[in-house]
Amino acid sequence: MELPASQASSHFSLEPITAFVLADREVKRRDAAVGLGLCKTGCPELDNYVLLGGLERGSVVGLSAEDEEIGVQLGLQTLAHGLCREGSLANGLVITPKPAAAILGGLRGAVRAELRETGAADGEALAKTRECLDRVMLSCVFDLDGLWEVLADLDRPSEEDEDRDEGEAGKSGQETVEEKEVQVDEIADSQDEDDEPLSPDVGPQQPSPPQRERRRQPKLPDLIIITHFSSLLTSLFTHREKSAAHSALQLLGAHIRHLARNLPSSPMILLLNSTSSSSTATPAQSAALSSKKQQPLDPTLRSIFNPPPPPGYAPHAGAASSRRNKPSFGLVFSQLLHVHLLLTQLPRSIADAETAAAAFRHQADAPAARAVWVVEVLLDDMGVWEGRKGARRDREQRWTAVDVDRGRVKGAFVKTEKVAEETRLAGGFGGRRV
Repeated sequence: MELPASQASSHFSLEPITAFVLADREVKRRDAAVGLGLCKTGCPELDNYVLLGGLERGSVVGLSAEDEEIGVQLGLQTLAHGLCREGSLANGLVITPKPAAAILGGLRGAVRAELRETGAADGEALAKTRECLDRVMLSCVFDLDGLWEVLADLDRPSEEDEDRDEGEAGKSGQETVEEKEVQVDEIADSQDEDDEPLSPDVGPQQPSPPQRERRRQPKLPDLIIITHFSSLLTSLFTHREKSAAHSALQLLGAHIRHLARNLPSSPMILLLNSTSSSSTATPAQSAALSSKKQQPLDPTLRSIFNPPPPPGYAPHAGAASSRRNKPSFGLVFSQLLHVHLLLTQLPRSIADAETAAAAFRHQADAPAARAVWVVEVLLDDMGVWEGRKGARRDREQRWTAVDVDRGRVKGAFVKTEKVAEETRLAGGFGGRRV
């Protein structure tokens, strides 16, 4: 006895899918993404300890940097590292609201620094730099609408799919065309020989050039970087109402996740954001702000170096400055992401911290305190995939200190072994030569 269709299926064409099927699909998708290789920044301390191997393809990653320039530098270094290492990344796409010259200069410098790190010769490095730059597409947009257009081009069907559809449609009409040709031949043969034919004889069919030259479909990128994302969000919330802006951002987030998961290249999408800072407030302003009731910061937006005050205790006078590391647009930005990284500047040592605190307290000229950049994981919704279901290792609150050296982001406290120079001794037994 055949069961009647459910009420849901009578209204909707899609049948419900069990959670087991969805989980099995997710396992296959993540296995395939890991098989493509992880995206690494080229900084071993960051890749191995903080990211536990690297960032997974098919994910959306956000990087909120206190200085947007070093955030862009780290993003371009990730792209350059993948392009220069054989088999890691084949193609890349950079989308930016800034002038193209600024991004191209930074990308060229990142590629050269990466090749210098690998020990490439000057002639080889020049040719390799050109090759890597040819594999990167650059799109300049002015607002979120322009970003939508660029992302929509990635989701269009390829020429192979169009040719396949046209081929299937052509097969159905091929027989009809052949029948028409036969009928025309019969009519021509039935004419009197003295009469001129209505049309000239058709000779052997020659291959005709295509009526229109199709634009070659660019290869899909393996890494998509959207720089200065906070500028796009600022423009969005400035020119649209709040509710409309939030709706547009939710649609954009869903589309970005769709591209990361469903494009054949399984790209990692990196959104470069900024941070909001209140460190420039004076002590009087800090005391005034601390007296007001402030909304608690979400744990996924707070740096581990700026903990909230203990329960039952009033915030101290520098509480306003201690919250300077909040990512711009807060939860509005983090809802788009699978992994969220924070890049902030902190004193290099205890002495540097005391110097910076004294300068802030007295608002006087003081010796400049040395600083390092700290990368920490604020949010990790995916975890580290190890090829099995169940609990996964989490990267949240893992951090490391980095610095910029010769155009590359490296570990700030990497120990370098000093090679002892050969000392020539008198008579081979030590002592000065006399």
